Amino acid sequence: RGWSIAGTGAMGAAGVGACGPTPPPLEGLAAYEGRSVFYAVRRREDFRAKRVVIGGGGDSAVDWALSLSEVAASVAVVHRRPKFRAAPESVARMKALEADGKVECVIPYHLDGLEGEDGRLEAVRVKTLKGETRRLEADVLLPFYGLAMNLGPIAEWGLGLDRNHIAIDPSTSMTDRDGIYAIGDIATYKGKLKLILTGFAEAAAAAHDIHPRVFPDEVLHWEYSTTKGIPEP
Repeated sequence: RGWSIAGTGAMGAAGVGACGPTPPPLEGLAAYEGRSVFYAVRRREDFRAKRVVIGGGGDSAVDWALSLSEVAASVAVVHRRPKFRAAPESVARMKALEADGKVECVIPYHLDGLEGEDGRLEAVRVKTLKGETRRLEADVLLPFYGLAMNLGPIAEWGLGLDRNHIAIDPSTSMTDRDGIYAIGDIATYKGKLKLILTGFAEAAAAAHDIHPRVFPDEVLHWEYSTTKGIPEP
């Protein structure tokens, strides 16, 4: 952090960026994050006797609804459609708990707002596509909407981005900024194959293009691995 490194070329292999939870688009969400809104469950006991609202319809949402139903005061699962994307056995168990009054499936609703003060949640507002609303009393909100990819500061380098990827010249792996290269999953061009082998080839192309920049007075001598052979022990 805060480093400044001088060089004649830079090669980025940042994958698809840093993975992080996908936050719901709710006004004032940041004030509740870490206090009443959590993207993961570290200790189940922290939710004992809490009124829990879970957003999502995948395995994380369903599995934690099952688990927290054993300790929470109440569990409500908010999902925008009747069909869940979780393991059928888990969904069947959740439906059984709903029949017993231990879990409430709030369908077809999506998260619409938060109510509370100083980061302490009091209720979660939910809404249907038709505009019907409900207010769910809650102490905790667990949004489970998968992961989002974030390029971080790379997105601010002024490079040509194409749907969170960096466009390059496949012959050199150079971006639209002179001396800056991208390889691997972060790089994109027409016909790109997302394979490890492709990433190796892109790295080789970048290295060959960078070499005369770093060593302008040297001739690059290289050999095929098949002709070089394997050194004797």
